[in-house]
Amino acid sequence: MQPSKSNSVINTNFKMMKFMRLIYIIVLFLLVNLAHSQEVVHSIGLRGGGESGFVYKYIEDYNHAIEGIISYREHGFQATGLWEKYKPFMTDRLRNFYSYWGFGAHAGYIRARTLFSGQTDDGCALFENRRTRVIGGLDGVMGFEYHFYSAPLAVSLDYKPYVEFFGEDFFRIDFWNFGLTFKYTF
Repeated sequence: MQPSKSNSVINTNFKMMKFMRLIYIIVLFLLVNLAHSQEVVHSIGLRGGGESGFVYKYIEDYNHAIEGIISYREHGFQATGLWEKYKPFMTDRLRNFYSYWGFGAHAGYIRARTLFSGQTDDGCALFENRRTRVIGGLDGVMGFEYHFYSAPLAVSLDYKPYVEFFGEDFFRIDFWNFGLTFKYTF
């Protein structure tokens, strides 16, 4: 007896969900077990733009930061981890304005959907082909961040290009990934 196509799709989706859970556990483990230093800022928020999603950032002494982004992308999910180097703008008026740059990686899955027409015994029909694809790649990031001292809020504008080695296309480069993030700091 042949296994049905729906069983293979269910098995593939189940394997993807197990893989994504493992990625989430690893990212959370790394974020929780970071060593505390003199001044640590945690922030959580929402990023809008090329990769919209939930953001968690751990800033250590305003020198280094680790950022995690969980985003929804093309009917799938993506986890991104970034290491960032902070540099303050030392001016008389902007003491809480920072620039940062860094690099990282992302992994996840997307669900590709293709519609095509075909001939049947009853005439022409429209068919749908759905496939789940693993995605993974390398990211760069540079941006500016402003921390409000009167409120626990931070706003950042960033540019995050990436190179992808898996996905719908085998190789993909995106140079136009900009984002605006609003974060609650604690």
